Amino acid sequence: MSSLIIGNICSLLAMCSDGISASRKTAKGILSVQIASQFLYGASTIVLKGYSGAVQNAVSVFRNLTAMSKKQYKWIEWLLLSLAVGLGIYFNNRGLVGWLPVLGNFIYTLTVFRFKDQERPIKYAFAISTVMFAIFNFSIQNYVAFGGNVVVFIMAVIFLIKGRSKNGKNERNTAV
Repeated sequence: MSSLIIGNICSLLAMCSDGISASRKTAKGILSVQIASQFLYGASTIVLKGYSGAVQNAVSVFRNLTAMSKKQYKWIEWLLLSLAVGLGIYFNNRGLVGWLPVLGNFIYTLTVFRFKDQERPIKYAFAISTVMFAIFNFSIQNYVAFGGNVVVFIMAVIFLIKGRSKNGKNERNTAV
């Protein structure tokens, strides 16, 4: 079986997991489901030789585990951010496009650690990061991940809009 097919199968499984995470209503729910996604996306990017993306996926597993724990240490947050950027630079074999997963992961990691108990900022950062990973995935011929990124981006935006309109209705009802 070719590496293109294997990489895209791993991405299909990760995409399903990402779709589930976009529908979670708590930050902990989002992060826990994304751990499975990160393992699968990491496998696909290794197979498809997108190493800067694979490193970001590996660091993301540790980021999510850290963010879900009750104890938060600033030094761990900065260590994970530094590892993601440093390893992303070292393993980047895709030029400027290889920077997209590094930047996307940086934005998302900062958001997770700054707004760890807030669903909306995490979903916004997830949507932005997903666009960056979509471009990267297309460049490494990870077409399933690219399609999944597009679908998950749309789902995240829909859930953000639904959440905004739901909050707006609640605010109007309490004001009356």
